[in-house]
Amino acid sequence: MARMHAARALIAISFFGVTASAIASGCGSEVGAESDDGGSSGSSGTSGSSGSSGSSGTSGSSGTSGSSGTSGSSGSDDGSIGGGEEDADVPDVQFVYNAPIRDAALTGDSACAQASAEATLIPLDMYVVLDRSGSMGTDCNVGQTTASKWCRAINSLASYFNTPSAAGNAAALQYFPISGGACNGTGYRSSAVPAAGTGFVDLPTTGFNASLNGINPNGGNTPMEGAIRGIAGFTSNPLNQRAGRKTIGVLITDGDPSGCEESTTTLRNLLQAHYNATNIQTFVIGMTGANFANLETMATGGNAPLHPDAVGTLTDSCGNGAGPCRHWNVGNGDPNAFVEALKLIQGAAVGCQYNMPTTDAGVINPNNVTVEYLQNGVEPAQTLTRVNNEAACVANGWYYDNNAAPTTIHLCGSQCTAVQADANAKVRVLLGCLGG
Repeated sequence: MARMHAARALIAISFFGVTASAIASGCGSEVGAESDDGGSSGSSGTSGSSGSSGSSGTSGSSGTSGSSGTSGSSGSDDGSIGGGEEDADVPDVQFVYNAPIRDAALTGDSACAQASAEATLIPLDMYVVLDRSGSMGTDCNVGQTTASKWCRAINSLASYFNTPSAAGNAAALQYFPISGGACNGTGYRSSAVPAAGTGFVDLPTTGFNASLNGINPNGGNTPMEGAIRGIAGFTSNPLNQRAGRKTIGVLITDGDPSGCEESTTTLRNLLQAHYNATNIQTFVIGMTGANFANLETMATGGNAPLHPDAVGTLTDSCGNGAGPCRHWNVGNGDPNAFVEALKLIQGAAVGCQYNMPTTDAGVINPNNVTVEYLQNGVEPAQTLTRVNNEAACVANGWYYDNNAAPTTIHLCGSQCTAVQADANAKVRVLLGCLGG
């Protein structure tokens, strides 16, 4: 049988593009083959030592020389000519997994997964509350091109809710002001979609279109206090908490607070208290007409991560200057900018928390997993420090949700901030396996 060289399993997650990919192949595996034909030539490996002689092919001539590697592969056990008799009891190919010999440190070349591995971002549940005050302009239906902020906003939301890049995520929707809505959050703690007032709708879907068509931008004032208290109430409601998912709030407005509490400092403090109690972030999207300095104050309380002014396809994502900033500026609601901002928020919201990677090559040893950060997506990678839990966090640290049976990997606060502020950040996970 032939021993394959230790190969790597690198799970690379890119931000803010919200992509996850896997590079994985054989690792410390015994891969032998018995068939009518002669054995194959020796496989290449990582070291420069010469391989053993390969077996002969079907012609019965002597085997070709194995290429350099940690151990050359051979054909039949004795390297003799091929063409043996068929044996119904022997499968065409046998795969036997053995734990590899460990290097002194886990690296890309010694990380272990026999065949494949995948790391995925935590799915997102977002509660979107949309300003429908009169300043949003003329009403329209989804698909129409009326030149108003309202029309652009609802078309952008409809597009994002139905975009393939939102697959796996979910959303709920409410508007402000609404009939029956109050400054204390009454009315806003329940969703318009789903109509039940709780829960989320899985994306992608066109299921929001009827509601977006049925509402108009004639709401009068801009009671942000009610909307913010509604976001806090809805997202913290146990009925809206789903295991293995992350919940956020998204406030979209083109104005300043009016009709309830108008102090942006007070509104910031409401969002900060909500975050302190629940660890749930609130993102703020501003449109033309808003005071972006005020929106930045509120976004700071919502603990939205910093992002550069030019990120993705957006070249002016900070409405109050060159950035970095925590709010998002989509101007007059240009659909491309609006949808791009929503996608970037999606990535920023979940960019520091990943589902535990899985592999079909044996059991992952959680004590032999390495997490690396590539600043700006460029080598060399920085190896992050694992700590026992969030309370033990250090700079450049990470931790499991459960050390005995981990399901998620979390970056510590300062490292999370660094990743979310890095538009081209890449986080890489190297897996070590227990064996089969």
